[in-house]
Amino acid sequence: MIKLYLDILQDAADHKLMVNFHGATIPRGWSRTYPNLMSVEAVYGAEWYNNSDILTNKAGVHNTTLPFTRNVIGPMDYTPVTFSNSQHPHITSYGHELALSVVFESALQHFADRPEAYYALPDAPKNFLKTVPAAWDETRLLDGYPGKHVVMARRRGTKWYIGGLNGQEDAKILAFNLDFLKNKQANIRIIQDGGNDKSFKTETQVWRKGQPVKVNCLPRGGFVAVVE
Repeated sequence: MIKLYLDILQDAADHKLMVNFHGATIPRGWSRTYPNLMSVEAVYGAEWYNNSDILTNKAGVHNTTLPFTRNVIGPMDYTPVTFSNSQHPHITSYGHELALSVVFESALQHFADRPEAYYALPDAPKNFLKTVPAAWDETRLLDGYPGKHVVMARRRGTKWYIGGLNGQEDAKILAFNLDFLKNKQANIRIIQDGGNDKSFKTETQVWRKGQPVKVNCLPRGGFVAVVE
């Protein structure tokens, strides 16, 4: 089977085709030899919100563990950012789901919900999903602990995108520092949990060096931020 993976990658490269393996083993550094390998599943992804209520009930913990485990070793096609329900209801907030577009790395990022779920979003998260990159120039872990919470920053060009996830059953303030930035101050646009788990709140802050950023998250909530 391993030889078959490599044969597929070579044949695809010869024909200038990109590859995304599903139902597959974990990636093993093959992207260094075959940069046409965009992503690999090899994870219990968003479909398991619906396939089993066991994972549905642990989605917050699961999503805050993957950045420290599966996604460390290579791109992960989790098929994130789903808002609507199917067999089982979501327990993650809309802010949490939006943040997966930044926290989870995959060179092909497949948003897996129904079109009408995205059309129904407010302008701020909808426009964010139209422009969030899938390839990054730099990545920094700003804060986190497996299964508890994570704050991930990723740079594309001169713009930083930050995603934060609360994996716990209680509301939490996610705090992080941006002192690695060369600028002494910057504008931060934050899209975070609103008054309930199916709403958003958007605000703009001016960050100054030495000043921590704090974002309120609902239980199993989250946020995204764009720093310019």
